[in-house]
Amino acid sequence: MGFLAKLFGNLKKNTAKGKSGYTTLEGRHGLWFYVRCDKCAEKIPVRVRTTSEVQRREGPEADLGPGQYFVQKTIVGSRCYQRIEAAIEFDARYNVVEASVKHGKLITHQEFIAKDEQ
Repeated sequence: MGFLAKLFGNLKKNTAKGKSGYTTLEGRHGLWFYVRCDKCAEKIPVRVRTTSEVQRREGPEADLGPGQYFVQKTIVGSRCYQRIEAAIEFDARYNVVEASVKHGKLITHQEFIAKDEQ
């Protein structure tokens, strides 16, 4: 039993449950997430390709983060040109497990499509 636990124990480490609603899938390889700029409150949609921009955690780096996949992006809106640095961890279904966004905030798809009250 100890041998099998060592062999298959690594499978359970990256099974963190993600929060749904922060991403939307487009076709087979498109993934959208949404951020809001802290400086001007602009809502910015960000599209990444799951085949080239989203990285899979495997090998010795599998224990470095909670998610099975991750992406790091620098995002610039069209209003104020504030650089927003985003590092987002995803589970196997591309739900957000953990997010670190400097100079902005990760928002849900519902918050993105909601009209701003002014």
